[in-house]
Amino acid sequence: MSKAGSTVGPAPLVACSGGTSDVIEPRRGVAIIGHSCRVGTQIDDSRISQTHLRAVSDDGRWRIVGNIPRGMFVGGRRGSSVTVSDKTLIRFGDPPGGKALTFEVVRPSDSAAQHGRVQPSADLSDDPAHNAAPVAPDPGVVRAGAAAAARRRELDISQRSLAADGIINAGALIAFEKGRSWPRERTRAKLEEVLQWPAGTIARIRRGEPTEPATNPDASPGLRPADGPASLIAQAVTAAVDGCSLAIAALPATEDPEFTERAAPILADLRQLEAITVQATRISRITPELIKALGAVRRHHDELMRLGATAPGATLAQRLYAARRRANLSTLETAQAAGVAEEMIVGAEAEEELPAEATEAIEALIRQIN
Repeated sequence: MSKAGSTVGPAPLVACSGGTSDVIEPRRGVAIIGHSCRVGTQIDDSRISQTHLRAVSDDGRWRIVGNIPRGMFVGGRRGSSVTVSDKTLIRFGDPPGGKALTFEVVRPSDSAAQHGRVQPSADLSDDPAHNAAPVAPDPGVVRAGAAAAARRRELDISQRSLAADGIINAGALIAFEKGRSWPRERTRAKLEEVLQWPAGTIARIRRGEPTEPATNPDASPGLRPADGPASLIAQAVTAAVDGCSLAIAALPATEDPEFTERAAPILADLRQLEAITVQATRISRITPELIKALGAVRRHHDELMRLGATAPGATLAQRLYAARRRANLSTLETAQAAGVAEEMIVGAEAEEELPAEATEAIEALIRQIN
């Protein structure tokens, strides 16, 4: 894959899905994106067929044109055509939680540091699926990397020893533990063996699924089994929140037309992190670390939602949340005041699409509160 720094003329477009990326060169004119192995850019989602999504280069600009049956959303808004401005996140089927693709225009003057990209490490360079790292942090990768780092330190395994044993080189390990890259399958299998984890644990942590107990013959019999996973989840969530905090700090002013669009994926990540942490409190012992992590997630979400409500392009979710918090109402009390079901209030604040009558009732309530 050609490096962005050597590109002359119209800028290429990078398409990222989860831990994989692909560069789309302008000379292709129209690039088909889909699940079929015959298309130029492959997406691991059977709902996105080769007839549904195209990247079009026109007069030096990139447009993403979609005909997705369940909808294509940018910043919570549905559309069929999106012009990519630097970095754009598009979700399919569900505004807050649907399959996400990130598109970024890579200009010749751009540097990896400016856009959060990571140069391919020796461990990844021979894998075509990993020749470009994600342009935006994947909370799942951050979570898995932090959990692996915590487990490595718990077992007193050094980064140098993993490199010396041929498990993973130091650069690739650091990138993974920082949540900036996703190791290939055989590397993950080696790591899991060294970390005394059952096969597939790293991928399960990335997906937010419960993990099986680690094999540790030296573990103290007095240690409660639930403490380990809870501690790992808390560390992973804290690391992911730190990434969100950096992304929030990089947002433009609320008056900027791009503010709402750029804040949307951060808010979606924070909602996902809250759901993961709440689930962890239900399946394992509630530890001080978990409480602290959950508090940090909710604090960042609260601050960004309130800030987003002041932007000219504020979404219904942000305006409703700010109004409800300003009036010190619960979601149930807000629903009763608006004359809708509580699920409608919860869904609205999660950027879900609502029936027209529910939207009108919520808008009327916001006007009354304001």
